[in-house]
Amino acid sequence: MPGAQIPVHPDRSPQLASHSGILVREDVAFANRQGVEKSGIRKRAEQTLTKLQEPLSKFLEPEEAVFYVTPAQIMPSGFEQFFLGWHAVFLGPAVLVLTNRRLLQLFVGRNGTWMRGVRSARWGDMEEAKVKGLLGYKLNIKYRDGKKEIFWKIRGDDGKAIGHVLEVILPASTGETSPALSMASYCPDCRSALIPGEYTCPQCHLQFRDAATAARRSWLIPGGGFFYIGHSGLGILHALTESVFIIVLVYWLLVALGIAHPEPTDGEAPPDAASAIIVVAFFVALLALEKWVMARVARKQVQNYIPVSGPARGA
Repeated sequence: MPGAQIPVHPDRSPQLASHSGILVREDVAFANRQGVEKSGIRKRAEQTLTKLQEPLSKFLEPEEAVFYVTPAQIMPSGFEQFFLGWHAVFLGPAVLVLTNRRLLQLFVGRNGTWMRGVRSARWGDMEEAKVKGLLGYKLNIKYRDGKKEIFWKIRGDDGKAIGHVLEVILPASTGETSPALSMASYCPDCRSALIPGEYTCPQCHLQFRDAATAARRSWLIPGGGFFYIGHSGLGILHALTESVFIIVLVYWLLVALGIAHPEPTDGEAPPDAASAIIVVAFFVALLALEKWVMARVARKQVQNYIPVSGPARGA
């Protein structure tokens, strides 16, 4: 297991300091890839450490030091990016905390405050971890259980720095695995490991938002799936979209039943029942697709464990 004093930059001695009770490797956390301290990196890191003092004080182990912190998100699937467009960037904002022992993922709000969600993986649980990219950097991880994850929206200077940290830490962590062999979620109250697919902490019984409710609200309430996972902005947008679909669908259903009579355009006959039914079927399909996508995204988000009590993660 790498110690907190493991050398990272050959021309700089390890510099370990306490920031509000949190051990920090200042020669790494406040420096670029070459080990040169940068005021911008220091300022961002100190602000992040201040906002995340509560979870870091709770979850860091004795002699565990923070080597780097960077904003990042789990990269949405191509499917999510296609259907949500640029709104996909609002899903799962988080901060990655690299320590001498593991990678911590702390879910945060738009202002950077902790939203009581935490995942972590030991460095030994990773078969491979590499930073790739030119302008926008991504952290690609392959875990020993076969799962893969990509973290994106990483700044250029942060991407280069954490790439160098990984080159030092990973070879020194071979064999230091956890039972999960992958990223695992933990209870924000008692720090117990959470069981995949079960939305109650086995130790303190804290309740989390669950997949069944996410799916039910997605199908029954306009925008309901996004509201349930705390993304009110996406919820409002999709509620408006669904409402338009429903209004148009109902209108053309009334036309098909002969109750509503649209004004004919010049030179054209009014639509008959068969044409109206085709329009109804088209908007039924659009509405079903909209709700299916929302249910899929909401179900994926609750798998990161969102506590029922306390602030929800929002866009």
